[in-house]
Amino acid sequence: MKIREIMRPAVISIDESTCLGEAYTTMHRSEIRHLPVTRSGVVVGMLSERDLLAARAIADRGAWWNVTAAHAMHTPVRTATPDDTVDSVVERMAREKLGAMPVVDGDRLVGIVTVIDVLQCSVAAVPVSTARDAMTPFPITIDPEASLLDAVSLMIDHKIRHLPVVDRAGKIVGMLSEREVRTAIGDPLRYRELPASLPRHTVGQVMAIASPQVAFDRPLGELAVRFAEDRLDAVSVVDRFNALIGIVSYVDVLRVLAA
Repeated sequence: MKIREIMRPAVISIDESTCLGEAYTTMHRSEIRHLPVTRSGVVVGMLSERDLLAARAIADRGAWWNVTAAHAMHTPVRTATPDDTVDSVVERMAREKLGAMPVVDGDRLVGIVTVIDVLQCSVAAVPVSTARDAMTPFPITIDPEASLLDAVSLMIDHKIRHLPVVDRAGKIVGMLSEREVRTAIGDPLRYRELPASLPRHTVGQVMAIASPQVAFDRPLGELAVRFAEDRLDAVSVVDRFNALIGIVSYVDVLRVLAA
């Protein structure tokens, strides 16, 4: 299958001179997390929700609103072509942890393909396996009463973007993602360096309370559908006693598809 068969042709894009205030409004209204960035009609980058949060963290108060897309982008653009195979794009997304790729024909932007698109079209190709086969076992967890500083340190030191939140009885009560962290306190590295005397958040004040869970024996194809339909980044995996035994992200599903 070719990318032209699954890409979204009516792609929303912005010029590199567009301010982040306008970019944020466009993302919010269109319910998207990625915007291809162009210069004279040629794709030069991709602005992500993560870039917006990072820009807000380092700018003075409301100044981030006027920062241009050109100054906010952090990673080199990765593009696909209409004739690329879905399998090759899945492998690239899994390897580079990409959420979306602009689709170009020569220099012309002709579409965008997202993780949701490739998961939706690849469900039939998902191997006969379960959530347990794709999960990261024994994930690092955090208590809801723990300081956000401790959680941030764990995420930075272990290079992870999601922390299941588990109470003292072992019950899953939420999920803390990098998105919630950046929304609450901005840049995690700068937050960790702030004076200890400043007021601090707890994990429970910042985490997402709605924490999706799946049973360890749920088919991976079913999980791929759920990631696509519910726009999930990661879910907790539980055993038959509802105890946490792992975590699965969309990247884990892509890796199974790319294998």
